[in-house]
Amino acid sequence: MPPFLTTTERSRRVSRKGAWSKKMTTQQLSMADLPKFFLGFDRMHDQFLNNDFDNGYPRYNVIKCGETGYLIELAIPGWDKKDIEISLHQNLLSIKGTRKQTTKDEEVYLHKGLSGKCFTRTFKVGEYIELLTAYMARGLLCIELEERVPAEAMPKYVNIK
Repeated sequence: MPPFLTTTERSRRVSRKGAWSKKMTTQQLSMADLPKFFLGFDRMHDQFLNNDFDNGYPRYNVIKCGETGYLIELAIPGWDKKDIEISLHQNLLSIKGTRKQTTKDEEVYLHKGLSGKCFTRTFKVGEYIELLTAYMARGLLCIELEERVPAEAMPKYVNIK
């Protein structure tokens, strides 16, 4: 079985000409060693090992706006806003295209590069992310989010006397 991870340990030695060169040795790690790298990050470890397959549709951008704002853009040209559901529940933002786009019988496509298939795109978001608004612009579904951390969750500082 091939190793899951390899780490490199480097040590320096002096060559005959006085220049520094690197001697490399390799140490093999097994799957049993993986959890020690996630110490204190049990939730992240579970998400890392249990990611769902991403089919790449629809394409999207995630943009940071200022200090606390985010904008998600999904490329869904031809979709009507009544056929899209957006929900934010338990740190999971879900966008669903619920009705497959249909074509008329008299239409014959010579090339169909725009997909109209049903989709579900999910994003894992932080604990304090709030869904502000969603709108359609230029064939993009735009979703505005903001991180609003309550005062009791902010770090507290004290002056040293």
